[in-house]
Amino acid sequence: MVVSEIDRVVQSLELDRFPTHSEIEQFYGNKSLTNKISKSGGTKYWASRLGYGVKDCESEFGDYFERYAIDDIYQHTGLSSYKNKVGYPYDITTNRHIKVDIKSSTIIENNYGYKFHSFNLEKKEPTCDIYILYCLNDNDEIHKTMIIPSCHVYGQTQIGISAYGNSKWDKYRDQWKWFEKYNDFYIKLEKNSI
Repeated sequence: MVVSEIDRVVQSLELDRFPTHSEIEQFYGNKSLTNKISKSGGTKYWASRLGYGVKDCESEFGDYFERYAIDDIYQHTGLSSYKNKVGYPYDITTNRHIKVDIKSSTIIENNYGYKFHSFNLEKKEPTCDIYILYCLNDNDEIHKTMIIPSCHVYGQTQIGISAYGNSKWDKYRDQWKWFEKYNDFYIKLEKNSI
């Protein structure tokens, strides 16, 4: 059903690429399909599966922060990382073991003037070990980085973080120590293999 709904948008709008979320929502008048896409692998997964390219600005935005995260992880932990192929269940692998998903969000303002960052985790049962959430300010610069173990958000598909005020998520700000803890765990596991 998702495939036929996506194809209908592509054909009706005469696109030569995967439709953006706003194009899909305008076409159908609701977020039903975009929610299905997000909860079942995301835009990159479905675009790859159906053989479509992604609009440059969307793919470049995500790719930029994945590449940025590789440098960021190394700078803060000394651990090397690499990007995984499109369609992989997580974005980056660190030190051959640690599974990392990268999310970034610009500021969103609701109807009451509250400004926040919204992160769609896509799955209730995470496939990564750690989430890196980049909160961008009005100039699209990173002003907060959250490092959250996936087991701390098990069952959640969405995280909302206050753009300027205090948030319960602030305790995860710049908590690069989680990489060290996961790395130690995997090294011990490897040493104790059968």
